[in-house]
Amino acid sequence: MLAWPLYAEQKMIRAVVVEEMKVGLAVTRSEEEDRLVSAAELEQRVSELMEKGRAVKERAVAMKEAAAAAIRDGGSSRVALDNLVESFKRGCMAPLG
Repeated sequence: MLAWPLYAEQKMIRAVVVEEMKVGLAVTRSEEEDRLVSAAELEQRVSELMEKGRAVKERAVAMKEAAAAAIRDGGSSRVALDNLVESFKRGCMAPLG
């Protein structure tokens, strides 16, 4: 994945994808060319991605599998959601006043 933020929260998303998750490469806009990405920059990033592609894909697949495990019965996300629902139920059942 090439991360090329244009506006709003996309710069933050690029940081997460590139720096934290390490499943993408940042594309740098040119200051001289109306802040567009140059052909040379794009060529460099695509070449780099092709070289690092296997490692990036392996990280993405591992993250996919971890996410799938988290939402299965007994998974961390499922347990957290169940606990949240139970806390809401307890709060709604509490006597008023």
